[in-house]
Amino acid sequence: MGELSYKKIGVSTQKELVETIRSLKMTSIRGACGVIRLNSRRYYRWQHMRPFVAKAAWNRITPEEEAAIVEAGRDERLCDFRAAGLMVYGHDAGKFHCSVSTVQRVLIRNRLQAPYTIPTRKRPVKPDIRSLMNEPKKVFSYDATEFYLTPSRLRVVVIAILDLGSRKFIHYGVRVTSFTQQDVMDIWDEALWKEGIDSTQLTALSDRGGQMKGSRTKAHLVGKWDIRLEFARPYTPDDNAWIEALIKYMKYHPAYPGTFETVQDVIDWVEKFFCLYNDHPHSALGYVRPNDEHAGLGNTIRTQRKENLLIARKIRLGYYHSQKAGVSEHGLVEDRGSTSVVDENFLVMETGKQPDAKIGALDALRGEVFETTPQPFCVKIAD
Repeated sequence: MGELSYKKIGVSTQKELVETIRSLKMTSIRGACGVIRLNSRRYYRWQHMRPFVAKAAWNRITPEEEAAIVEAGRDERLCDFRAAGLMVYGHDAGKFHCSVSTVQRVLIRNRLQAPYTIPTRKRPVKPDIRSLMNEPKKVFSYDATEFYLTPSRLRVVVIAILDLGSRKFIHYGVRVTSFTQQDVMDIWDEALWKEGIDSTQLTALSDRGGQMKGSRTKAHLVGKWDIRLEFARPYTPDDNAWIEALIKYMKYHPAYPGTFETVQDVIDWVEKFFCLYNDHPHSALGYVRPNDEHAGLGNTIRTQRKENLLIARKIRLGYYHSQKAGVSEHGLVEDRGSTSVVDENFLVMETGKQPDAKIGALDALRGEVFETTPQPFCVKIAD
């Protein structure tokens, strides 16, 4: 098989190749095809190629029927009819008999009808709130979850509000059986009054539940508090994953009781979880407690931890070099097991004012450096 066997070649190029191969006198057609790596069967097919003839469908409408459709499309009395109406008119009047799609194609071909476009519904976009999560009191997320009492199976609804900047569990409300738009408004009023923040800089994120997206709720949050509202996309819990994670942690916490017999049991557990969650170090905050982050202490705590790590690194580096030099001095100057300080005379003995005459802890223990009984001292040998 030649190199050109599976390559598409235009008609003009085919004619040029055929004429070139024919004009060669010093070699055969097969030899010329071998030189340009062309399949000889393909050459002969190009040489005897039939002219292109457009084929028409056997059930294509006749010119008289197409003219009747065009005439009906231009009739002012039928200008309000769509393609389906013209099809019915053609069958009733006996002027043409065809399908709705055929009438539509004829009308479009003669510019009597705009091309049909499938109506598309505007899809909601993903809420862009990550840029506001760099500091607390900027984005609040809220959602509702359900608990069922045993054995009555009574439903208890808990509405939780979470600060996405500090990950603090801000506020919650408990309702029996169900909750309404008025309940959402009341819980938000309690949370904003307790926080005492500037609500004009606040964004509220929720799903598209009827109580969250209701006209009364939106009018209250926007009109009274001037809060910017954002809604997650339908069937996309990942858009509001932070409140979903809080609700899951509320139901899978190690201290979760598992069953509730009364509504007060649910209230007691949510109140207990409220304290446990806000006082527990959060990995998204660099293991800072949400209460500290919400109070504005997060950066101070993280900076202090970095400084502590640098100090510990220097101490470990000094200990490493002392061990590498064969001198076990770590812990001799300062007794870490008590508040007393070891006399430094046991560490360095100046011989002719030469500070390199250092005595290790093992030598001191063996008594090799003492002419008399040494004074009691404390030595900590590194592991």
